[in-house]
This record gives sequence, C-alpha cells and structure tokens, in this order.
Amino acid sequence: MTAVTEHHVESGHHEAPEVISRRDRMGVLLLIFADAAFVGALVFTWFYLRTLNQGGNWIPEDIEIAASSQGWIVTGVAGVSAALMYLGLVAIRVGNVGQLLRLASLALVTIIADLYLQIQALSSFPFTITNGSYASTMFALAGANVFHLGLTIFLGIGIVNRIRMGRYSKDDHGHIREVTYWWIWVAVASFITSFATMYTY
Repeated sequence: MTAVTEHHVESGHHEAPEVISRRDRMGVLLLIFADAAFVGALVFTWFYLRTLNQGGNWIPEDIEIAASSQGWIVTGVAGVSAALMYLGLVAIRVGNVGQLLRLASLALVTIIADLYLQIQALSSFPFTITNGSYASTMFALAGANVFHLGLTIFLGIGIVNRIRMGRYSKDDHGHIREVTYWWIWVAVASFITSFATMYTY
C-alpha cells in the first residue's frame, strides 16, 4: 500500500497552510504563557522583597532610586511599535502587502530605538546591582526587557525580510499573526513592569 502525501505548492510545505498556522500559533501562545510566568515571578519578587524589607535592605539610606519616567518612556515606545505591527497585520488581512511592509519596517525601527532607550536607562541607574534588593530587582527587570526587545528585533528582521521576498498574502500570513502576538505581549510585559516599579516604597 502506498501513502500519498498532498503537497501544497503555494506554501512550499507538504501540509496545508491552516495546519502549519495552527501549530505555529500554539507554539507562540505557549511561549507567551511561559514568559508570562517568568515576568510574573519577577514582579512577585519585586513586591515580596519590598514588603519583607528586613533591616532596610530594600533601599539602603544612601541609595538614590531610578526615575519611573524612564520605564514609562520605554513602555510607550514599545506600545507604539506593537500598534504599528498590528496595523500591518490588519493590512495583510485585506491583501495589502505594500502597507504591511511599510508598517512592519516602522515597527522594527521603533523597537530597535526602544532597545537603545532601555539600555540607556539601565546604564544610567544611579546604583549598582549590589546596592540592596531594590537595585538588584531593577536590574533583573530591565535585563528581562532587554531580552524581550532583542528577541523581538530578531523576529522583526526575519519577518521584514520575508515580506520583501513576497512570502505572505491575504490567505497565507500566519507568521505575521504569530509575531504580532509576541510583539503585543512584549509591550504588555513592559507595561506590567513599569506599573509594578511605581510602587517603590
């Protein structure tokens, strides 16, 4: 008995685009859920150490805290970038590949700028990682955001390149949707950490 495999020329795969897209979507959602647990653990650590604060180890008396505006600027830029990527997804849903390319490129440039802003904020902290629990947790949260932004840039470069190669259409754009999910999550994670770090004392 011979097994026959249906080859879908349009997608370049042996499986239907819907099957591949469903599997990719599940993978990205699981990644987001796992990362949400990680971010949740960091935020829990922030509030736990802040509440515990035995012996004044949360913020020693001679330590200056970071300006909360820095985190909100990074969050705002991440939100703008995610909105641009979402608009690109809306564009490809109606078959506008040119608009998708423009919006995805703008989203990529914006998220690169956001990584620069985050690194600048991290490097300008008026304390070192050993200056109490507050300082070490701030470095952990900022470092996590650097990782998020770096991974988003990596995905964005790949997506923009594939758009330029004509890989997506109105009927086959699952990768755009999945990357947009991640992009939005990065903005949400940045908002969560910025909101949490408002509660310093």
